[in-house]
Amino acid sequence: MVLWQQYLQIMVIYCLGGVPMSFAEMVKEYRYKANLSISELAELTGLNRSVLARIESGETRRPSFSTCCKIASALDIPYDKIISFYLGVSERPETLKMLLSEAVVRTNRHIVRKTANKLLETPRLNTFLALDYILQQARESENEEIKLALYNVMIECTKKRGIPFYLAKGLFERYLIERYDFSRLEETYRRGKELLVYIEYLQPSERIIAYYRLGLQAYALKYFDDCIHLCRQGIAEDVTESELKASALLAITNSYINMGDCILAELYLKKYVNNPFANANRTKYYLAQIHVKKGEFSEGIAGFKECLVEAERESRIAIATDLLEVYQQIGDHEGIEDLIKKEEQFLPQQINTPKKVEHLALYYKQKGLHQLANEMFEEGIENLIQSASYYQKLGAFAYVNECIGSIFVAHRQFGKVLSEGIMEMLEKLCQRNCK
Repeated sequence: MVLWQQYLQIMVIYCLGGVPMSFAEMVKEYRYKANLSISELAELTGLNRSVLARIESGETRRPSFSTCCKIASALDIPYDKIISFYLGVSERPETLKMLLSEAVVRTNRHIVRKTANKLLETPRLNTFLALDYILQQARESENEEIKLALYNVMIECTKKRGIPFYLAKGLFERYLIERYDFSRLEETYRRGKELLVYIEYLQPSERIIAYYRLGLQAYALKYFDDCIHLCRQGIAEDVTESELKASALLAITNSYINMGDCILAELYLKKYVNNPFANANRTKYYLAQIHVKKGEFSEGIAGFKECLVEAERESRIAIATDLLEVYQQIGDHEGIEDLIKKEEQFLPQQINTPKKVEHLALYYKQKGLHQLANEMFEEGIENLIQSASYYQKLGAFAYVNECIGSIFVAHRQFGKVLSEGIMEMLEKLCQRNCK
């Protein structure tokens, strides 16, 4: 019988019978598929022909992992099949650890999850040692998808078995990765807050980072009470000075500004000034905000202008957005026009934080509405679409719908036909909004 006929016979048996394929049958299948003889395979792998024959006959039921890898490489057998085979025949902790290490480096998250769960299920290894090894592998991996797969396995296991120490570790590490997904800020904040139940099991340094990071995310979501509470928790435990602590002090300051409490805002701004990581320009910026909140518009505008000149480009968008808002509040048309003309000087080149995305969304919205108010129909619509696209990145769909609503209101008021280009932009926006 020729090789391809033998190959078909094997495939029919296993497809119809649904019997799990052994390593011997796997080697036969892929050797027939490659149209190779055992002698040719021996030459490709550097293995003895008799060794291969014993493997194919089933006499050698569990070849060494290195032997399996040589055969897999020669026959293009998917690596996850080799690991799956070994998971089915081994309970030895050292073998399972080795398989997990290999899976983390060379395969996808599904086989990583399968291998990590097998390590946790084996009765030959203490669960705490297994969890410690999984945590180590996750921290050493540079692949975020793999990291998340391992942390999720840890979280699922420790929840079922009631192991709060490793549950806290898993929740903490997962949150530090997920918080950068701007499109899921609300969801990742909610998932992150689960950590607070187990936060006492973290190391003090981890606990402080968790409070600060959650507090800053609460600020980004405009949960100002949460921001103040969480950041103050971190500050209460933090005996050091750091950029993160300085950011937390600013977040508290701005939360109080947004809540209309200028007295406490000024108090925390003074604490920020005393931090060695304080930035003089940021201090001026928040003082300007406090002036505006008090109705002292001339002082506020002067402060914002000074900050806009002195700040690094990547920090200017927040200042420009606040200045534009003040101009609109007092009806300073010339100030608005002058600021818009200079936008190349303050639009960021790197959009790498949710706050930058939010400020860009707000800037384009304010700009678009100003243009529509001054009968610049096409320009206003384009900027509102730009604003909506940034709000989409934050998952702020209520604001996306608000922008789209403003577009249709303007269309009805102006009685103009939307250009083909505008219609294409709207279509793409709506398609993304439905995903």
